[in-house]
Amino acid sequence: MISDFSRFKKIDAHSHIGTFGSPFDVAFDGAMLASQMAEYNIEKTILCPAAATLNAELLSVWRSMPDKVIPLYWVNANLGTPAYEDLEHYLRDLGFAGVKMQPLFDGFTADSPVVDPVMEIARKYGKPVFIHCGHPPFSLPWQIGLLAERHPDIPIVMIHMGHGHGVYIDASITMAKKYDNLFLEVSGMPMGCQIRNAFLNVGENRVMFGIDSPFHHPSVEIQRVMSCGLTDRQLEKVFCDNARAFMGLD
Repeated sequence: MISDFSRFKKIDAHSHIGTFGSPFDVAFDGAMLASQMAEYNIEKTILCPAAATLNAELLSVWRSMPDKVIPLYWVNANLGTPAYEDLEHYLRDLGFAGVKMQPLFDGFTADSPVVDPVMEIARKYGKPVFIHCGHPPFSLPWQIGLLAERHPDIPIVMIHMGHGHGVYIDASITMAKKYDNLFLEVSGMPMGCQIRNAFLNVGENRVMFGIDSPFHHPSVEIQRVMSCGLTDRQLEKVFCDNARAFMGLD
């Protein structure tokens, strides 16, 4: 019997590989990822390392699971030219699928000028940019909106679409309605009703399921989407079809 959690095909639009120390003390390796994907009917995982210094670790996991993993390079824009050059190397020479930024961890604001060279490199290689969203003072929805306004031709995913704060969640939807190049990923965002609101008001192609392993459990993230009030066909878009189209997998 197929469990309720596994009945929809899925693409996990945001998870991590590696070890996170204090205050999290969690880890996730390739074997755990493979097991999770099999158990919950996840076809592919858009995967990030555990820090901007660990992209080589992600590269190794991708090479061991090339049909399952879609790798994103985590760039710390604060590091300037060396970081920009390494990002370009991973996109150009190693074939990474996109860019991940975590302004909260790395200490820059999402709309800082140091982010613009990252965006230009993403534009050069036709890659999307994923940005953690929902923590002041570095990764607020309005800051990501300003970045989207400066770079309207680059698709940007607001990871967590505001995370745990109702005001930031609402602002993520508002920013995505204002800027067509903003997309919403829903992992760790506690309000199922806002998944439905985003789907109906931002656009049925611009909302994507994610887990954010190892921080969240797949069953929790899946159930939140399944209980948000969308039809099965609409759920198929959130769980799989939108990420497939966004990453050009069709």
